Amino acid sequence: MSLTATILLIYAACLAGTIVSPARSNGDRPPEGPGPRRLLAALLVPALALLAGFQVAPARAGEATPATVSGPATVIDGSTIEIGGRRLRLHGIDAPDLDQICFDGHERGYPCGRVAAAALAARIGSDALACEPRAAADGRAGVVCRLGEDDLAAWMVASGYAVADRSVSADYTDQDRRAWGRRLGLWSGVFELPAERRRVLRASAGL
Repeated sequence: MSLTATILLIYAACLAGTIVSPARSNGDRPPEGPGPRRLLAALLVPALALLAGFQVAPARAGEATPATVSGPATVIDGSTIEIGGRRLRLHGIDAPDLDQICFDGHERGYPCGRVAAAALAARIGSDALACEPRAAADGRAGVVCRLGEDDLAAWMVASGYAVADRSVSADYTDQDRRAWGRRLGLWSGVFELPAERRRVLRASAGL
């Protein structure tokens, strides 16, 4: 309970005591029956308590407006940025790690992780981003970052530099299918899904 609510309730109790307990001399007898003052107190106390309850009712889950992180961004990889010293992961997508190698349509290897990071950095440039926290279905925290009106994650997936992370969200599956259909970016050749590659690497390392 907040300080405001506590003060209101204490005030209500004191006020009720003042109303229903007038000073009595030795010969006074307490009034018989509830009387108008007791009735007034009976109405006043619940009303003030109800008022305090409305003022201090906690926000329900999902009702609080998330804080927006904004400013110039530094690209860490194709799905991770840093703003003001805070590392933020783009919600609902996954990009190749910086050391990942993919193969183009001519079966030539290329550093797809670095290509994805470079594409994201070029897209952002020196402009400021506005990023809103977004909780994933599995509890992992991410952000939806916009450059003006454009959703950066949607752009990365639609351009084929990243894939929709279906374990987190279905938000970008349409962009994923379109990139696949047009053979853009990663889909122009052969690549291993970033999450699967990490799983294999962890297994081989005994982690």
